[in-house]
Amino acid sequence: MEMQRRQSFSQFLIGTASLERPSFFYAYSGMWLHLLLSVPVLVFAFQIPLLDTLIPMAISSFSLGAVIYSILSREYGLLVNVFPYALSLGRAVDPGLVGYSFVLLSIIIGLASGYFLLSREYRRFTREVYDGDESGVPLWITVTIGCTLILLFLYGVRLLQL
Repeated sequence: MEMQRRQSFSQFLIGTASLERPSFFYAYSGMWLHLLLSVPVLVFAFQIPLLDTLIPMAISSFSLGAVIYSILSREYGLLVNVFPYALSLGRAVDPGLVGYSFVLLSIIIGLASGYFLLSREYRRFTREVYDGDESGVPLWITVTIGCTLILLFLYGVRLLQL
């Protein structure tokens, strides 16, 4: 008798049925599509150096993915990622337009949103795959993300004082 293999968390996030994709799949796909299309456009069409384009567009693409997820999953609190999307896009187009403090704020919002998004999906995964067990993200991940957010915030405050 062969034991049925349980679905992994990554399979759960991306979906296994071709027509029934979860909102995370569309957010993830949208993020990569935005990044892969926007960077060459900015580098080749607008002659912006690659490094000046890549970092802000990575933040912008992640924020767009969070906005897509927010709309599809009806988690409207994640629409706060419109702010980092606009700031990062502005930074990519004109680096003098947006200062480093705002980029740091965008990273903080993105990191916190990513944590909440993944922890929500992980709870849903454990509930659906493991029959009602809603254990959350491991504590060490929560503590690490929390400490990183605090350090980024303190660094941002220090940048404002300079």
